[in-house]
Parts: sequence; structure tokens; C-alpha cells
Amino acid sequence: MSAFFPANHSGAFPNPMLKKLAILTLLLTLVPILLVTTVLPPLTGLLIRPPLRQALENAQAFNIDVQDVRAGWFSTDIHFSAASSMFSADGLTSPTQHAILHVNHGPIMWHLYDTLFAVADIRLLPAYEQPGPGQTNFSGSGILRLDSRGQLHFDAITGFTAFAGDHWLEARARWPVNASWRGWRAVLRNMQLTLRIDANALALAQSPAAEALEVYRQQGWTRLSNGRAQTTIQLQEQLLSINGAEMPIGLFLDSPEIL
Repeated sequence: MSAFFPANHSGAFPNPMLKKLAILTLLLTLVPILLVTTVLPPLTGLLIRPPLRQALENAQAFNIDVQDVRAGWFSTDIHFSAASSMFSADGLTSPTQHAILHVNHGPIMWHLYDTLFAVADIRLLPAYEQPGPGQTNFSGSGILRLDSRGQLHFDAITGFTAFAGDHWLEARARWPVNASWRGWRAVLRNMQLTLRIDANALALAQSPAAEALEVYRQQGWTRLSNGRAQTTIQLQEQLLSINGAEMPIGLFLDSPEIL
């Protein structure tokens, strides 16, 4: 060791130049860590809260009312209620369900694969511990991440009770991150989406949705197997495919001009 560092019995750093280099290295290491862990999470939350709230409020079939948005440094809780006849066993009433959309935002989830960082970890939770009269079971989770090619990926799964039956939805979507700044139409133009629906056909057949279920079966939009109604919806290059039957997405949304 004496060949590289002169003996220094005072305990001082052996070389002032090495001391400055060590301090600079430490700073260059700490600054990115502090930036990633303390600055990016709230900025990410600031960016994703408005579109999340807009998406909830646009779900007109569920009559969603956003009641409170609790924004934190690393996470956000969006409290909302939803009312729909789907939540009742007979489909004649519209019970109100209270839920929380819990969002962890920022590049703090390093267990993910093939990603620069996770944009958000999203969970759908009931606002009550146990369902009471008129309340149903539901839960969901999803992850929004950014890959090295500038593509946003959203993978989610949710399960819920409707018309006294259990149903599952699984979604996988991908679109360029720069399309997000140009509004939902630009996202639809560039999105690749796969949505799989696994519904309880026996429960639907005993509900007001029975007639619609039969129409969808005749159209080939759903396939019945072992008491389940299964549908795969895909969106790519502005074409919507429902169990293989293709149509322009504008036609499906009854607004050809939207794209």
C-alpha cells in the first residue's frame, strides 16, 4: 500500500485529489438517486391524476361520481362511487358501490422487467372491509410502465360480481408515450389493445342482460363454454376485432369522425 499512498499517521485523507474525487463520485451517485426517489414520483402523480379521473368520470355506464382525490408524494387515492343495475342480482335496482383507486406513482418498483421505470401501480379496492346489503365483491390491479422504446404498457386484471355472478376482465394495452400528450383520440389511433372477458353466462342468462347475451352469441361476439361467456376484443391500427369479427373503431363507437 505504501507504494501508492504515502504513510499518513494523522488519519487525514492521503491525497487531497483523491478526496475530491471521492466526494464528487458520492455526489454523482446520490443526486440521481434523490432525483428518482423524491422528485419524479410527485411529478408522475401530477401527470397521471387528471387522465385517471377523466377516465373514471367518462365511464357513463356506471354513473361514477368522484368524491375525493387525496394526492400524496408517492401515492394517490381516488375515492369514488358507482351506481349500476349490474350490481344487483335481478338488475332492477341500481345499488351504489363505494371504491378507492389506489395509485403508487413513480419509478420506485424495480422488480419489473423490461422497463426503464414503472409509471404507476394501480389497485381497485372496495371502500369497505366486508360487503354489506346491496354491495358486491370486486378488486383489480394493474401496472403502467415505460419501456426503452418510448412505449407505455398497461397490464391489468379485475374481478367483480354482477347480476349475482362472478366475472373477470384482463387487459393489455400499448401505445407511444408521446400520443398521451395529444389526447385520447391520438391514443386510440396508436393503441394496440387486447381485452379478454370471462363472464358467468348462467348468471347473465337469468338477468335483464339475457337478450343481449343471445344477440352477442348469434353475432359471434361471445362464445359459451362450460357456463362461461368468453370474448376477446382486440384493437390494432384503428380496427376493432371482437372474436375475430373486424370493424372500424369509429363505427363501433358510433362516431366515425372521432379519429
